[in-house]
Amino acid sequence: MTEKIAFVFPGQGAQYVGMARDLFDEFPVVRYTFEQISDISHKNISDVCFNGPFDVLNRPELTSLGTLAHSVSIARIIQDHFKVNLYEIGYAIVGHSMGQYSALHCAGSLDIADTVHLLSARSGYMSMADKSGGGMACIVGLDKDDVENCLLAATGRGYAAISNHNARDQFTISGQNDALDAVVARARDKGARLAKRLNVAVPAHCALMENAQILLRRRLESINVKAPKTNWFSNQSANVMVNPQDVKDALADQMTHGVRWFDIMQKFPEYNITIAYELGPGRTLTGLINRANVGCNAYTTDNLRNVHVMLEMLEKSFSH
Repeated sequence: MTEKIAFVFPGQGAQYVGMARDLFDEFPVVRYTFEQISDISHKNISDVCFNGPFDVLNRPELTSLGTLAHSVSIARIIQDHFKVNLYEIGYAIVGHSMGQYSALHCAGSLDIADTVHLLSARSGYMSMADKSGGGMACIVGLDKDDVENCLLAATGRGYAAISNHNARDQFTISGQNDALDAVVARARDKGARLAKRLNVAVPAHCALMENAQILLRRRLESINVKAPKTNWFSNQSANVMVNPQDVKDALADQMTHGVRWFDIMQKFPEYNITIAYELGPGRTLTGLINRANVGCNAYTTDNLRNVHVMLEMLEKSFSH
């Protein structure tokens, strides 16, 4: 391998009705993966992903499991094609938010059953934890100082905090509804290109998730987490983690801490990562990486055509 490759895994928000349908029709390993995750979770994941309706697919547990099934399916297509584990190809394996769990499975750290059970539990804990009437909003076109200034508008209205830093000028805010509305209004006044509430019913990655963090930490105590077999970046610290207990702590801490995706991308040049493939639905991470100007070209693998293009590109990498 001449290039250092990263495989990146999307989180919630990338899902859509019909996701992975063409891959399911083409590859036996995809059918097996969806059946396996459906059997473990006792939910018909393929039916929800292919037929919706969207408001059902949009439920946090089904979104997480559908995104996991789509991502792992593509990873297994690659593994079948090259007869090696994904972590032997990927110099780095990185997930965004719930995508960290897909990444850990593909890095040889979590088995599939534990991954499914953890994602189901995590979704339940997050839904239970929020008793405050909260959600999320996105702000695009302001720098971090300006966004932090906008957060002052929440004073007296409730809690709000930065929960994702996705690009130099792209942020997600989590908090209570009145506080979020005030922050969005202030961001618009400051000239943000985009400032709007997101269709998310849970204020993820902030202090309002403290109870969810406690429950997930307790749940992780009984899970066998192995050291990732390639570079796995924690969303919470933006550092590569190896020690299994550190990985567990990072997953629990991430419930109340923001996703430092921007900082992770800034590490790509240090690791000489020049190419990234986004495994799963959508192209959100592909767009963020390509716009980040970090010397890395990213490609989406969302559908059958893109998967075939990726396999051809990987074959060229292998042959050099």
